[in-house]
Formats: sequence, structure tokens, C-alpha cells
Amino acid sequence: MSMPALASIGDHGVLNTPLSKDLSDVWIDRDLSWLNFNKRVLAEALDERTPLLEKAKFLAIFTSNLDEFFMKRVSVLRHGSAERQSALLQELREKLLPMLCEQADCYRKTLVPGLAQHGVLLRRWNELTSRQQEEASDHFDSSISAALTPLVIDPEHPFPFLSNLSTSLTFRLQDPERADFMYARVKVPAVLKNWVSLVTDLEAGQKLFVPLHEVIGGNIQKLYGGMTISGMSVLRITRDAEVEIDDDSVGEIRELVQEQIRQRRYEPIVRLEFGPGADPAIKETMRERFQLSPSDVYDMAEEVDYTTLFEIAGLPLPELRDRLWTPLQHPLLPEAGTGIFVAIQAGDVLLHHPYDSFDGSVEHFISTAADDPQTVSIKMTAYRIGDDTPFVKSLIKAAEHGKQVACVMEIKARSTRSATCTGPRNWSVSVPTLHSA
Repeated sequence: MSMPALASIGDHGVLNTPLSKDLSDVWIDRDLSWLNFNKRVLAEALDERTPLLEKAKFLAIFTSNLDEFFMKRVSVLRHGSAERQSALLQELREKLLPMLCEQADCYRKTLVPGLAQHGVLLRRWNELTSRQQEEASDHFDSSISAALTPLVIDPEHPFPFLSNLSTSLTFRLQDPERADFMYARVKVPAVLKNWVSLVTDLEAGQKLFVPLHEVIGGNIQKLYGGMTISGMSVLRITRDAEVEIDDDSVGEIRELVQEQIRQRRYEPIVRLEFGPGADPAIKETMRERFQLSPSDVYDMAEEVDYTTLFEIAGLPLPELRDRLWTPLQHPLLPEAGTGIFVAIQAGDVLLHHPYDSFDGSVEHFISTAADDPQTVSIKMTAYRIGDDTPFVKSLIKAAEHGKQVACVMEIKARSTRSATCTGPRNWSVSVPTLHSA
């Protein structure tokens, strides 16, 4: 008799709830299902109908989603050694590896040559002409080197801190006059653009971009004068994002979440990603240093961080992206005035965003209610709130006019806690906010 399927219930649940036989026959594990969802995101990039810059965007979103999955779920799945739990982790890896290959193939075989046909060149350091390398090196000297902190890794110094989702260059350093060697690491600074634009040796209308880590790698010798450098490897790390907070201290929830964000920087590493041609000894050293298994290490065939493609996707080339969509005014709702109340009283109105205008419906409804002398209270639920959220000013204005205003919002959403905590700054002085777990 086959064992019943186990469901993972709760944020930290891992195969913790047995299911009935009928459910077991049709059950799809939540984590495997999530990978299926992200595969559909990747499918948007693979679709030949998708414009090139939209392909770049979807490749970036696929990686961004995957980062969150490793931080939130894989970190949880790694806690424990149950046989079925280990089997699930292995199944997730086997399901993911072909997707990573498809992503790399799409980037190298479709996106790069496709953009080149439209004058947008994405090139590695060794694909540059000598004059282009010279221009990139001048840019390194003037705009990049000051942002770098070259470090060595040896028993005499603490192991350098690697921040979450950071990309680093790791390599061997050796004094030509000595037989021994040490490892070194240079972090690719997040404060700089991920792609370096060059203009040398281009035809009219062409644009050339080189990954920042490639420019740093091509000039790394300048940071370690007189030393021999070998085994250059590109490394990206992912940390656990699961930090426990005391749910009972609701009165200080903003401070607690802000503290959690600070603690998250030091959580254990759960994934290592290495770029093509990474040195085997460096890979093994890093794996052992962070107490990871071989299945926690991913060899990336092309880029280690496709979220950098958001910069490429933002290039001002409208012919290479989807046509701009202008939301439509819903036919049952007036564009201005208090007639929106009459429309709502006449019957339910189904809104489909982004096809129906948000400004002409939800925002119009809230702003009208804020000014309406007959409205005495406004109560709503919002998932994310920021300084640029359209209806924030309307709610604050309503509260300042003496109306009862209350908003339930999720401040503990793990993937957006930082953004949720930082805005809006003047929210709490005007609007009572009920925080939801």
C-alpha cells in the first residue's frame, strides 16, 4: 500500500500534513507547483512572439523569482534530514536544472544575436577589440576601481562577509617569489550600473554593453600589483531570508520588522552559483566554507545574475518591446464627479486591471469619497503601501478632514518587508494602520 502524500502547510511547513488517499492521487506539491509557475514565466522569454527587450525582462524576472524561492522555501526545506524531505529537495533541483539550461540558451542563442541584429551588442571582455578594452580600462580607472575593495582570504584574516545576492570575483593570488598561494575576493559593487556602455569601434547607431564583472575581471591585475592571478571564478551567493520575529509584540511591529531586515544580512548561505569556467578548487573551498552539499551548488552556463538584464530591458527602444498599453475607462464608471457612487449603487462593477483603468476606478472612488461630505468613514485592505501609492494622499486627506479612516496592510510580507517598512513616512500620523501577519 502506497504512503499518503504529505502537504507542506504554513510558512515554515515542510511535508507536515498527511493527505487522504483521494487527495494523494491528485496532489501536486506546493514547491514543485511553484517551479511550474516560474517555468511559465520563462516560457514568456522563450516564446518567439515575445519582443527582444521583453525577453530580457522575463529572463530577469525568472531569476528574481527564483532568488525569492531559494530565500523563502529552499532555506526551509534544508532544515531537517527526513528522507522524503531530502527526496523533495533533489526533485526540485532536477526540475530546475533544465530550466536554467533553457534560460542560458535563450540568452546566448536568441537574445544576444537578436539584439545584435538591432544594433545592441552584449559582449564579454574577450570579445572586445583592443581599442574597446582600452576604453573599458580607462572607465575602470576613472569610475569603477574606487568602488572596489580588494580582499585576501587567509588564516590571518577573518573570512570576508558576502552579502545576500552579491556577485564576486574569486581567484588565487600568488607571489612569484613564493611557492604558496592564497585566495582573494573582489565584490562587484551594487552601487554601479551592471552594464558598462562603450562607444569605440562601433558603427553608426550601434550600442555596446559589457557586464560590469567582466570589466573588473579584465582589470583585476591593477588591484594586486606584482601578484600572479589564476583560477578566476564568478560567484553569486543566496542567503536564507527566514528570520523569526515575535508575533506577540504587535505594538512595535515596524521596529521588529526593520530589525529582522538587519538580521537577514547574516543568515546562512543556502545557494552558490558559479559562472562558466569556475575553478574546481575554489568551488570546493567555498562549498566547504559555507557547509553546503554539492546539490546546493549551481554551475551557470552563461550569466550568474540575469536580474542585471532589467537594465537592458529598460533601453529606450520601443520597437523592441510590447506596445504601450493605455488602460481603458470602465464603461459603467464616470470619469469624474460623484456619479461613481450612483454607478456602484446601480450594481456590482467588475474591474480587470490593468485593462481597466485603476486611476479611473479605484483611485477615483477613494479620492471622491475623501472629498465627499456625506462619507463618514473609509476602510480598506492594501497589500503594499509606498509613497507613490496613488490613493495614499487621498486617505491622508480624508483623515485630516475628520473622516474615520482605517487600512489593513501586510507589513510582514517576507519578500517586500524592506519596501513596506520604508513608506509612506507620514502614513501613521494620519491613518490608523492595522498590521496583518
